[in-house]
Parts: sequence; structure tokens; C-alpha cells
Amino acid sequence: MDELSGGERQNVVIARALVQEAPLLLLDEPTANLDIGHQAGIARLLRRLAAERNAGILAALHDLTLASLYCDRLVLIASGEVVAEGAPSDVLTVENVRRAYGTEVMVLRPEGLRGPVIIPHQADA
Repeated sequence: MDELSGGERQNVVIARALVQEAPLLLLDEPTANLDIGHQAGIARLLRRLAAERNAGILAALHDLTLASLYCDRLVLIASGEVVAEGAPSDVLTVENVRRAYGTEVMVLRPEGLRGPVIIPHQADA
């Protein structure tokens, strides 16, 4: 493991969790240190395995767009308090993200996607 990259190490950790075939997986940033292709691959794999095994997955994620596209329900937490919970389109609003993170974002809702896409406002030059 010492010679693996951060992303490769993350894949090993996820594989170890999946091999146990537990009815509930608790994952902390399962896509951290992965490029966008591997992030999407891991997210698709987790959704597929959860459905096939009738298992639950509870994951802490900081990538709001990834969470909105692959998670059925979200709980948005700030300073230990629940800001919002429910379907991604209900939770990820401009107001809720502002309350949780203190920053302005655009929330796009492209047709054909499961959930919204969150884009931080461009800083003034």
C-alpha cells in the first residue's frame, strides 16, 4: 500500500469495504483523490452494488454535484446542524448552499440529469 498513489489507495479501501458484503456501508469521501473518470466509476459501482445487494450506503461527500447525481437523499450539514435534507433537487438550492458554506453558487438543473449541478460564482477579477 505504501507504493500506491492516493487514488489507488482509495480504490483498495473501497474494495475492502465492498468485499465484506455488509448490509450498510459507511464511507468517508469514497471518491477523494480520484480523477473525474474514477469518481464517476466508483459512484456508479456503489449505486449498482447497493441496488443488487439491497444495501444502504451512507457517505460523507464534499462534491455537491457528485452527491446530487448519484445519491437518492442528501443531508446538508453546517457547524453540526442540519441545514436541509431530502431529495438532491430539494436540498441543493442557492439559499441552502449559502447557509451551509457561506458562498454564492449557481444551481443548474440540466435536463436529463438526476440532480442539480453546483457551480461556484466566478470571483471578480
